[in-house]
Amino acid sequence: MGDPNHPYQLEAFNIFQTAWLDLQYGQHTASPPVLHDIANQAADRLAAATEAAENPGSFLYSALSAIVDHGSQSPASLDLMLQTYTQAAKQLPASVSGGYGKGMDAAMGELNWWIAEEADLFSPPLQFTQETPGQSSTCDSSNPQFQERDVKDRQADVLDRTQEWRKERVRWTLMSAAMGRCYALDLVRANEGKNATAQVDGALDIEGAGWSEAQFVGATVMLRACAKSLGVETIKVSEWVEKLEALLWREHVSFTVKSHSELLLRNLRGGPYDETSEQLFQMKDWLF
Repeated sequence: MGDPNHPYQLEAFNIFQTAWLDLQYGQHTASPPVLHDIANQAADRLAAATEAAENPGSFLYSALSAIVDHGSQSPASLDLMLQTYTQAAKQLPASVSGGYGKGMDAAMGELNWWIAEEADLFSPPLQFTQETPGQSSTCDSSNPQFQERDVKDRQADVLDRTQEWRKERVRWTLMSAAMGRCYALDLVRANEGKNATAQVDGALDIEGAGWSEAQFVGATVMLRACAKSLGVETIKVSEWVEKLEALLWREHVSFTVKSHSELLLRNLRGGPYDETSEQLFQMKDWLF
């Protein structure tokens, strides 16, 4: 979404980047109070930039796009950026308007739209949605299929396609985490909780039509981000635990699926609890 080179998006990206670098390398010990203070300082800049923009509504959209851009590079920064955006929203005067109202309503309306539209379902890159000849309808839709002749005759195109798929899978995982963190922080409408539950149900049905590994990874990360706040009934959690356990011993299950099953099982059995973006995207776990 958005245009990384648009002036609004670049300005918002730089605000988030400065705040993240301050949190990581500033003269302090990282802690929730420090994160809160840095987010507030960044929020002042973001609110001022939004108010000064010729088109504030467009700036809000660009700020959300910048969250995706920066998060794709540094996913652990997601919580900081969400806090910055929501604190900035509280500062916006009624003179700032957009498609969802004025002031804070405009900003939070954009946020709710962003989550509803971007964290709903994994979709392959638009230019690569055509089915490969001979590809089974049961194939993982998040894993591109190539013919041997494609790799030999058009390898540059195959490499570009694979790169695009990787970017889209990273973006999707980030958006799934954003959905979970927004729910945990009570930033989105209540019905998103029902959507979250439905996503987990679909992701754990690995033999279901349209299942994909990317959708599975996104759903497990999303649930870890809000497992406590989601408030799911114990019987539903028990059902999920049983299915996750089965994925650890079943044949023909990728290590990626097993790895994310293990992480989610630890959360549900030990809590459940809400994991921050820094917990979700620890390098030792995120590599898988």
